Amino acid sequence: MSNGQLQGAVLQGARRIWVFALLGATLLLAGSVFGVDWTNYFYGTGSLYPAIAKPGITLLSMIIVLIAGRYALERKDWTLLLLAFCCMLPTDILMSVVVAVPGMTVGGLTFMIGGVLSIIAHIFLIIRVGRGFGYFKSFKLAEIWLPVLIYGSAVVVMLVLWNDVVRVGHAVIGPAYTAFFCTTTWLAWETVRRKLYPAPNAWMVAIAATCWYATEITGEVYNLGLGNISQVMFCLVWVFYGTNVVLWALSGYRWK
Repeated sequence: MSNGQLQGAVLQGARRIWVFALLGATLLLAGSVFGVDWTNYFYGTGSLYPAIAKPGITLLSMIIVLIAGRYALERKDWTLLLLAFCCMLPTDILMSVVVAVPGMTVGGLTFMIGGVLSIIAHIFLIIRVGRGFGYFKSFKLAEIWLPVLIYGSAVVVMLVLWNDVVRVGHAVIGPAYTAFFCTTTWLAWETVRRKLYPAPNAWMVAIAATCWYATEITGEVYNLGLGNISQVMFCLVWVFYGTNVVLWALSGYRWK
């Protein structure tokens, strides 16, 4: 453990009950959101419930982080995770406003503010999962396949969608944001490869970051307004993103 970090106690007792109760409430909320999303798609009902409820998934996940106390994995790690959630929650509220309020556009000010806050969240998470970045001193060429796979696949998707990305005004923020969520995904998987966290935490952050990667790909397809394809992607975005925020929250605890 590095200086300034605090070894956490294994999650147990009443706090464990609270964490799993909040997790259960989050899953119930998520299930209701997904159900109404698909109802809107198949029946054209236009309910605003998902737009209102989706930030609630992030809020409940943030509460899971807030109550960690002495069961947090490490003090610095918990602080960085909380700072990320302080950006993620307003981002999710703003993105829901863009979807729910008539006249809002994916190239408008509200969307851009949400995008900037999301980038700041990624910066906190990159610092968190980087774990000091000491392993770069011994980084081997044979290990480069992981970042090449992550960044390369995102570049391919961006190139395929580029004309539409330009059309909706994302020619600048799109590539910039892609660089950040790819970096988060890469470094999150390094925690698994290099055993930088206890195994449960490493797998949680890796799967969370991968789900966020999938969120951004499906979300961008929705933003491009490609008709039925975009509407299906809209119904999938929070399947990935909801999983993402829950796993980030749980990764802040010491499980063994």
